[in-house]
Amino acid sequence: MKTNLRAFAVGIIFATGVMGVAYSIVSSDTLGESDVKAYAKENNMHLLTNEEYQELLPSIEEEKPEEQNTEQSPPDEEQQKPEDEAPVEESNEPFDVNIPDGMATYEVSELLEAEGVIKDADEFDAFLEDRDIATRVRAGTFTMKKNMSYEEAAGVLIRQ
Repeated sequence: MKTNLRAFAVGIIFATGVMGVAYSIVSSDTLGESDVKAYAKENNMHLLTNEEYQELLPSIEEEKPEEQNTEQSPPDEEQQKPEDEAPVEESNEPFDVNIPDGMATYEVSELLEAEGVIKDADEFDAFLEDRDIATRVRAGTFTMKKNMSYEEAAGVLIRQ
């Protein structure tokens, strides 16, 4: 068994070397300046030198704050709210989250993010994996709150 495995590994390494050499020989063609200019002309593009680009940057940065100010100013109707209206606060009441059988941990993380329990599904999934508790997440109905910490959410999911 060991000899077969070693022979297979040597074959893979040899094939990789052959492919690497073939790739370096075949792909030695590089684009020249004339090729780039011809491509740009064919596709109605304009090439800028580094100096031209640097000259344009300050004018672009000056335009951005103006665009942001127009986007941030709400219409006049929204600015005039009746004074007797109290701001609506989002309550952090517990609610049930159902985790079906057969759901992978990344799917559980995405579900919790969609429900607002956690902020980032990828970070929570990495949190579970780093602590070797991803396999302990079980199916069922769990009582959770919005914006829980990863530790709190994991504790509920693994029933600590």
